[in-house]
Amino acid sequence: MTLPTTHCQTSTADRRDGFTLIEIVVVMAIMAALGGIGFGVYQNLSGGDRMARAQVLDAMHAARSFAQRERAPSKVVLDPNSSRIFASGLRTVGNWHFEDEEGTGWPDRALYDPGSLIRDGLVGSGLRLTADRPLAIPRLPSSFDSPMGFGVDVYLAPEEDPRPMVLLERPGCWRLLLDGRDQLVVQIALEGQGAEVELFETTLKTPPLKSWLFTRLTVVFDGRSLHVALNGVRAVEDTVFEGVRQLVVREDAPIHTGEGPLRYRGTMDELRILSVVSAESEPLPTGVTISGEARLIHIDGYGHLDRSYHGGPVEVSLDWGEPPQRTIVEMGLFGTTALREESP
Repeated sequence: MTLPTTHCQTSTADRRDGFTLIEIVVVMAIMAALGGIGFGVYQNLSGGDRMARAQVLDAMHAARSFAQRERAPSKVVLDPNSSRIFASGLRTVGNWHFEDEEGTGWPDRALYDPGSLIRDGLVGSGLRLTADRPLAIPRLPSSFDSPMGFGVDVYLAPEEDPRPMVLLERPGCWRLLLDGRDQLVVQIALEGQGAEVELFETTLKTPPLKSWLFTRLTVVFDGRSLHVALNGVRAVEDTVFEGVRQLVVREDAPIHTGEGPLRYRGTMDELRILSVVSAESEPLPTGVTISGEARLIHIDGYGHLDRSYHGGPVEVSLDWGEPPQRTIVEMGLFGTTALREESP
C-alpha cells in the first residue's frame, strides 16, 4: 500500500512572517558591533568623570581615616591650578615630657642641664630655661623631614624680658620668636625656583604669652596654610598661600631654643613635634576641572568637618564633557559623602 505523498509548501505570507537563520545571525552581528561602538563612546565620554569622582572620594575618605586613626586634624587640599586634590594630615614624630635628668623622649633624648628641671611643670616636671641653660634635640630621624610641612605643639611661659626672643627653631627650616612688641613671628624657609630658597616671614597679632601661666602654643604649616592656636583655639585667621608650597628640608638641622642674646628664657613643658604627610596624588583626568579657587576642607580629630572652619556641608564641583556637565561631591558635617549631577 502506497502512502499518499504530502507536499509541504511555504506560502509567500509565511516567509514574510519569519526570519531565516542567516538573517538572524547578520542582525545579531550588527547589534554587537553597534553595542561595542556605543560602549566605547560611553567610556570616552564618562570615564574621566568617573575617575575624577573616585579621586575626590578617595581624598575625602583618606583624610577622614587619617584623622580618626591619628586623633589629629587632617585636610583635603583642592588646587584647581594643578588639577590636584589630595589628603594631608599631621603625624606626631617627636614627644618630650621633661620628667628626668636624662632627657628621655621619643624618638631620641633631649639635651638640657639637669639643673633646668623644675617640679611645677604643666604635668609633673618641666624645664626652666635660661641663656646658660638651653634646650637642644640634636639627633632627628628622617621622619622629621617632610617637605609638606611641620607642626609644633608646646606649653610655654616666657620671661617678660628681654625681647626679641626665640621660642624654638630648626635652623634653615623654620623659627618661632617673639618680637619687641611681644608678638609672634613665624619664619619658614620655602623652596623657590631652581635651587633658590624663599624666606617667608609673618608677624601675627596674637595675645601675649603670660610669664606666670603656661600657654599652649600650636603652629602648623601644611604647604597650603599657616595655622596658629593658643590653648587649642585659633588665635588669628590662617595665612593661606597661593598654590601648594614646600618646606626646605635640612636633615642635619637640630631643634633648639636659639643662640646668643635671642635664646629662650622661661619655662617649657610637653613639647611635641609634628610632620605633615600627604597621599600621593595624580592630576585629574584630561578634560575634568575643579571649579572655584584653591581651598582646604578641614577635618577634626574625630573625622568630622571642623566647625571652626565650616558652618555646613562642603561641596567639590567637577566640570567635564561637551556639552558641559557637572558632578558635585558633597561632604557632610559628620564626614559622610554624597554625589549628584547638576548643570553648570
